[in-house]
Amino acid sequence: MSDAETDIPAAEANLRIERTIIMNDDTMRAQIKEELRKELMEELRLELLQEDAEEFDRAEEDYPWILFALDGTEYGINSKYVLSIEILGKITPIVDAKSHCPGIAKSRGEMIELLDLRALFGLGNYISAKAEGHDDQYMMIVIETDNVKRGVIVDQIVSVEYITKFIESVVSEHTGTISSQFIRQVAKREKIDSPVLIIKPESLNTL
Repeated sequence: MSDAETDIPAAEANLRIERTIIMNDDTMRAQIKEELRKELMEELRLELLQEDAEEFDRAEEDYPWILFALDGTEYGINSKYVLSIEILGKITPIVDAKSHCPGIAKSRGEMIELLDLRALFGLGNYISAKAEGHDDQYMMIVIETDNVKRGVIVDQIVSVEYITKFIESVVSEHTGTISSQFIRQVAKREKIDSPVLIIKPESLNTL
């Protein structure tokens, strides 16, 4: 066999090796591109999560307070936790529910559980107040904490304003029979002497 004949199989072998290397290179390039894409997507996801966290962690002082009345006393809840304020509509009762949970109601097309602060604070309850002939237009403040939505029933909305002055005193001195587990601190409104009891929104989510 001549040298030329022996060179043909060798040339084919070299060509196959070169093709294999090229294919491997293409596969490697594709893998590298996919890994880079995943890394970029993960970086973007982390950035978005960080932005959401920074937005959520903004101080409550950056948000106005929703002030509402309940049996003649003013309370406040930070609007950071408030999704909407609505006129209380039809209530669908819940069987064997606790006294402070009169039922569920519709809010923006979604059924949410209600929380009766009157009953929770030992001030009677919304149902009995209606039965006694109180025709006030009760309101519902829809709040969300820890991804749980609840509709808080209140007598009326007083105002929406920023609060910067808080009283450094024992909370129980102002809360009477209301458990201090629901009240964070006491605030003062501008040019108004009566105190505002600041609600702990997270405490309403553990009931």
